[in-house]
Order: sequence, then structure tokens, then C-alpha cells
Amino acid sequence: MALTRDFKETIRARIECDPDFRKALHGEGAECLPFGGVETGKSVLRAYINATIGFQGLAY
Repeated sequence: MALTRDFKETIRARIECDPDFRKALHGEGAECLPFGGVETGKSVLRAYINATIGFQGLAY
């Protein structure tokens, strides 16, 4: 499922103003991976990365 721009902007805004949400989103994504929710975990972590440093920043 492709994320809409509004969703990405909402996640980015929430991450910037709420450190607890940022930690919870990261933790949820990482927690899904070993327990069989690989697609969900990847989706959550993708949203987290896009809202924080972005994939270009991650590449360096």
C-alpha cells in the first residue's frame, strides 16, 4: 500500500513535536520484525526513516 503525502506529513509533524511518539514508532517497527510481522515492521520503519533522516541521509 502506498502512503499518501498527507500521511507522511502527519507522521513527520508528530515525530518532530512528540519524542515519545518517535520512540514508540521506532520500537513498534523493530518489534514487529522478529515476531512475523515483517511487512508491517518494514512499513513502520520506512515511515520512521522518511520522517526523520530520510533514506539519502541513511545512506551516508
